Amino acid sequence: MIRVECVCEGICHLGECPVWDPVRQKLFWTDIYRKQVWAHDPALSSSSVFWQGSYQVGGLAVTRQGSLVLCTDKGVYLLELGVDGIPKQEPLLLCSLPFSGGEMFNDITTDSEGRILAGTLERKHFTGSLYRLERGKPPAKMLEGIRCSNGMTFSMDESWFFHTESLTHRITKYRYDRATGEIGSPTVYYQGSSREGLPDGITIDVEDHLWVAFWGASCVRRLDPEGRPCEQIPIPARQPSSVMFGGPRLDEIYVTSAAEGAVDLATGHDRTGAFLGGPLYRFSAGVKGRPEWPAAF
Repeated sequence: MIRVECVCEGICHLGECPVWDPVRQKLFWTDIYRKQVWAHDPALSSSSVFWQGSYQVGGLAVTRQGSLVLCTDKGVYLLELGVDGIPKQEPLLLCSLPFSGGEMFNDITTDSEGRILAGTLERKHFTGSLYRLERGKPPAKMLEGIRCSNGMTFSMDESWFFHTESLTHRITKYRYDRATGEIGSPTVYYQGSSREGLPDGITIDVEDHLWVAFWGASCVRRLDPEGRPCEQIPIPARQPSSVMFGGPRLDEIYVTSAAEGAVDLATGHDRTGAFLGGPLYRFSAGVKGRPEWPAAF
């Protein structure tokens, strides 16, 4: 029986996009609606708000220099960190995008070349696009008309790019060209239904199995290389939002969650008294994950 522990009891309105920093041995994640970035230090068993700003941060990436890229509702920013790991100044704008009213980034990933692939979401009509962000180049739109772009990752050999479209209950895999960053040849990897909850954030282990947070279903599921569920881990929150491998051996999975829709955001409960979420959880996966590639910005 896998034991799931709560490692940060702070209630996030919309906790999302956890990323493990292997150098600092810390986990960063965002509370989108509260315009915060959180940090968890497992060595000290402590968590705190790492950054508070005026942007809704929908995705985070650690750079090769140890700073953070913030993909937000106002554009893409670089948050430079000093040798002490503390932000040196206000975030610097890297690029703006032609967002429609209410559109913002919603989950991102990086490839081995340091590119960022980032999805957007306009929450009124639940549509968005997928962009490729690359240093020295303008943002490139790769997909559009997406119903709630969410979790992304790559196969271990980087020949496939996985992309979650939550409102269609689908994870699609695309052939990936690492040299150019182009995608092609889409294949449905996983097709669920409302009964299973909404597939949200994802990550991959060294056996090419995906781990998927299922929003509304109080669980994380492991999917085999054919997209078939082979393991399910109950999470004590109805709305787990994303997953990320971390820890010294990269064999622990951190799970963010969200209190979105709660009548009391301080407690995370809905009108029936059910607990929707907000804390950060962790469990031992029994398998190692792949380190996230740093962004080249």
